[in-house]
Amino acid sequence: MDLFTHQILPFLLLLLCGSVGGFLAGLLGVGGGMLFIPVIHEYLSSYPLTTDELVKYTLANSIALVFMSGVSGIFRQKKMGTWDWKQSLYIGIPGAVSSLAMSMAIEQGDWYSKTRFQTVFLGFLLLSIANMIWGKTAAKSTDTQVNDAKTSPILPILVGIIAGCVVSLSGLGGGIIMVPLFRMLLKKPMHQATALSLSIVPILAIASLLQYGLNAPSDTINPFQWGYLLGILLLPMLLGVMFFSSFGQKTAPRVPVLWLRVIFAVLSSIILIKTLIEINS
Repeated sequence: MDLFTHQILPFLLLLLCGSVGGFLAGLLGVGGGMLFIPVIHEYLSSYPLTTDELVKYTLANSIALVFMSGVSGIFRQKKMGTWDWKQSLYIGIPGAVSSLAMSMAIEQGDWYSKTRFQTVFLGFLLLSIANMIWGKTAAKSTDTQVNDAKTSPILPILVGIIAGCVVSLSGLGGGIIMVPLFRMLLKKPMHQATALSLSIVPILAIASLLQYGLNAPSDTINPFQWGYLLGILLLPMLLGVMFFSSFGQKTAPRVPVLWLRVIFAVLSSIILIKTLIEINS
């Protein structure tokens, strides 16, 4: 009974959370961080970590899962022949640079507290909810091509830089800000925005992932860890992410745009309420 309670059950719960997060990542193009953050935070709450170290552990392991969900999505797009690697790099490389710079600032200092972390997290959630509820539906594909031609080349780079900062500051995949910005600024339809967002997620996450993996934490909490990356936590969740991210992406084109927007907004609202409760508890 103790073996089931302390080892098997936590493994199964983490596997389930990884599966749900991976599916939502593929479906919505958000990397899954909205679900991973609360799960990881809850898991780590039983360890005697300082507030600063708790934030870093949470960010590091969420980014690792987000990275894997994006990689799984790219394999799916490549198989379908829909991966626009040039646009992914054009937006993703500036984002990766900004993500690395922000991650280094967080990892090397103690200025980014739990309160700031939660405030940033809430701010991005509110932006996503507002856009999905009140944002206009993008034009049809023929109009979108015209709009893309007229779009300033600086805008995609700016979106990438902002998304890179989001990855480092919140532990999200950047999709939570990219999907709304792709729709608002680049005038992309919902399905195209989610697919492009998911393909950029690994590029944004790789620099921060390496930064957390190569730097030793002040508090080591498990023998199976690399920097801030916890094998005991990541293994079951990564299994779920790898299998269900591509399934979510395969399902996305079959789901009406309205339903995608509703699911995005509802999921964001649930996490928003949970975070508000934690702040006030």
